[in-house]
Amino acid sequence: MLLVAFLIQGTWALAGTTGSIRGSVTDGTGAPIAGAKVTASSPSQTISTTTDSRGNFGFLSLAPDSYTVSVDKDGYNPISLAGVTVFADNSQTLSLTATKTLTEIVKTTSRAAGNLVKPGTTSDIYSVNAATQAVVGGSGGG
Repeated sequence: MLLVAFLIQGTWALAGTTGSIRGSVTDGTGAPIAGAKVTASSPSQTISTTTDSRGNFGFLSLAPDSYTVSVDKDGYNPISLAGVTVFADNSQTLSLTATKTLTEIVKTTSRAAGNLVKPGTTSDIYSVNAATQAVVGGSGGG
C-alpha cells in the first residue's frame, strides 16, 4: 500500500524557490581580477563574496527579486549594475569589466626665482622692480 501511495503522489517535480547569479570580473584587457568583493543587494537580502583566482563569483539560493550587483577592488573603479532580476529555478550570468583607477605617481611644486607678490603683505600692493619689469614687459603686450 505504501508503494502505491508513493506512485500515485503527484508532487514528483517540485519547483524550486530560489535562483542564482554567477559571473566573472575582468579588467579592460580581459585579465581576471582575483579577490574583488562582489555584493548582491535587494530589498529582501544582501550577500557578498569574493572572486576566485579566475575572477569568477557565484551567489546560490537567492530569493527571487531585483538585485544590484556591485564590485569593489583596490586599484579599480567601483562597478554597480542595477536591475539584475533573479527568478526561481533560473541563473543569471554576468560579465563585468572594471577599469583601473588613476593613481598619483608624483607631486611637484614649483617656485619662481623672484617674488612678484611679497609674502606677508595683506593688501593688493605689488612690488615690481626694473629687472622684473624687463622680464615680464614683453608678455603683457607692451
